[in-house]
Amino acid sequence: MPDQTKNFRSCPYCGSDEHGDEGMRLRLTSTSNGYFAVICFCGAAGPIRASAEKAIEAWNTRDYSDGYSAQHSLSVLPASESASLMGNLQSFEFPMVLQFMVSTNKTGVLYLRQGNEARALYFRDGKIIAANGNEGLRLGQIGCVKGLISQIQLQEALVKVKKTGRRMGAVLLDLHYINEDELKELIRHQIQETVIELSIWDEGDFEFQDHPIEFDERGIENINTMRMILEAAVRRDEWANA
Repeated sequence: MPDQTKNFRSCPYCGSDEHGDEGMRLRLTSTSNGYFAVICFCGAAGPIRASAEKAIEAWNTRDYSDGYSAQHSLSVLPASESASLMGNLQSFEFPMVLQFMVSTNKTGVLYLRQGNEARALYFRDGKIIAANGNEGLRLGQIGCVKGLISQIQLQEALVKVKKTGRRMGAVLLDLHYINEDELKELIRHQIQETVIELSIWDEGDFEFQDHPIEFDERGIENINTMRMILEAAVRRDEWANA
């Protein structure tokens, strides 16, 4: 791996700099097919390029004007030059895309776009381990709706997320506002509702990238993706017949 000592521009999503209290927060990584990208420990990833130098340059010079708020720990990238799978939902329906991820044991990120809407599903060995949903499906807000945390606790957690660059789930755990089982339930709910929402998209584009992402193991649950696909189909049929 090339020298990683070059200074990186701070992360546009969580605000992390190259170094912090926990060591290296931004790093250069290589994909399984020989490409490179700069990634942040929060899950944000820069454009994938054919060389380490180009990946670093792309990270430092890309337009960050569309960066998400601190509560978004997962990023959605523009179309890259090295996607391993891409297409549109009119010719390849969303459930079919998920089934392909499962059957091929994919590890990486599936990005989906419909107009101004963007979503991301994160896979490990064909199983969904995280999701970036719409504004109403942010982890902290789900916790409030479920009564696990208060609005005051959420605001305190948001301040710490912005200050430290850590994920909302990890911050809520560290503040002892929720336990690991509750975090897994929040993440499972976030994933399920995002999959259900995406299952009714009848148009839009998708792109899969197989770059590695680091996650706090405390929030990862063994979710059955195929069962989630079936649940989404049932919910979609209920809406159609309502």
